Amino acid sequence: MPTLDVRQFSDEALANAERIFNELKHQKMLPFNQMDADPVRHELDRLLLSEVLGITETERPDVHEGLALLRKMLCQEPSIHGGKKSKVKLDAS
Repeated sequence: MPTLDVRQFSDEALANAERIFNELKHQKMLPFNQMDADPVRHELDRLLLSEVLGITETERPDVHEGLALLRKMLCQEPSIHGGKKSKVKLDAS
C-alpha cells in the first residue's frame, strides 16, 4: 500500500509542518466523529495540503473539495460515529 514518506519532505515543508503544529496545538478540536464540522480540522487540512504538500486550493480545488467529502463520508461511517446522536459544542474561548 502506498504511504506518504515524510523523510522525503524538503526542509521548507518540514519547517512549515512544525510551524503549523505550533500554531494549532492549543486549539480545541471536536471529537473525531464531528470532523466534518470542525473548523480547526478544516484549517489543519488546508494548511497541510497547501504549505506542506504544495497542493493549493487555487491550483487544485478538486483535492481540497475531495478531502472535505472524505471528512463528511467518514463521519457517516458507523464505525466512526458509533450511533452517537449528541453533538459536542466547543466554547468560543
